[in-house]
Amino acid sequence: MSSESGQRFSMEELKRRNAPQPIPTQTCPSKEEWQELLHRLDELERPTAAHTALLQEASSGREPCPTQAQMEELARDVAEIQALLRQAGKKKEFSISPPSLRTAMSVMVWLALILLGTMVGMVVLQVIWSGLAALWSVIRILIP
Repeated sequence: MSSESGQRFSMEELKRRNAPQPIPTQTCPSKEEWQELLHRLDELERPTAAHTALLQEASSGREPCPTQAQMEELARDVAEIQALLRQAGKKKEFSISPPSLRTAMSVMVWLALILLGTMVGMVVLQVIWSGLAALWSVIRILIP
């Protein structure tokens, strides 16, 4: 591979290479060409103007960007809402745990009271039954 930077040129060659290039002469466009250029420019400008109007409308009705503190507060609110949604989506769990000592003692006290009440009730019924039996035997003796 050869490169031009490593070659040595004569002074005339360097002047010729670095000479300013002539600017091509331009002719003024005709009236029809000028109208066509203006028409194309209008076509290019129309969507740009519409976009500019939309951007101005959007920026005029919009509030300024939220601050860092507002963004953090919004993030906390979103996290809290997500946690509530996750919790609401779960089924209620049914768990059975052994009774506490207090509950067990309470149940035992109630059972003892029921047993005591039953025993007192049986004694009362026995006394009534015995009384009725004695009364019946007295009535039987009195009636021949």
